[in-house]
Amino acid sequence: MLPDNLLELAKKNNITLKFWDFKPPIEAVYFYYPGKTPVIGIDYKIKNNKKRFRCLLAEELGHFFTTNQGSIISHYHLSDRIGVCREEYKAMKWAVDYLIPDQELEMAFNIMPPWELEDFFQVDCDFMAFKLKLYQDKLLAYIS
Repeated sequence: MLPDNLLELAKKNNITLKFWDFKPPIEAVYFYYPGKTPVIGIDYKIKNNKKRFRCLLAEELGHFFTTNQGSIISHYHLSDRIGVCREEYKAMKWAVDYLIPDQELEMAFNIMPPWELEDFFQVDCDFMAFKLKLYQDKLLAYIS
């Protein structure tokens, strides 16, 4: 799935994509304000890194598909960290499941060594590691 598919998904859902100059460690954001068009901002330095761009865009789209659209976290207190972590986890899970469906991962396991999976799915190593952990947890739950 090329970035174009993700861009098409954003367009289909009326999400505006903007490129900004973020300061590290921020590379991308999802912003929604009730009554306004959702916005995904990605650091313009990422545009030419296909794998990273796909991963960031998919994760930010994950926020759109997994977050309550009636509210936005614009700032939070320390007591809200758990909720923020849950939102990040849900968005990341959506992203890896979208870019690396279980069925395609199973087929890839049968035709290539594990170290080629990142290139095959065009994702970065952190993204692949997250998917493999989810897959491992699923398998362990299945056999338990």
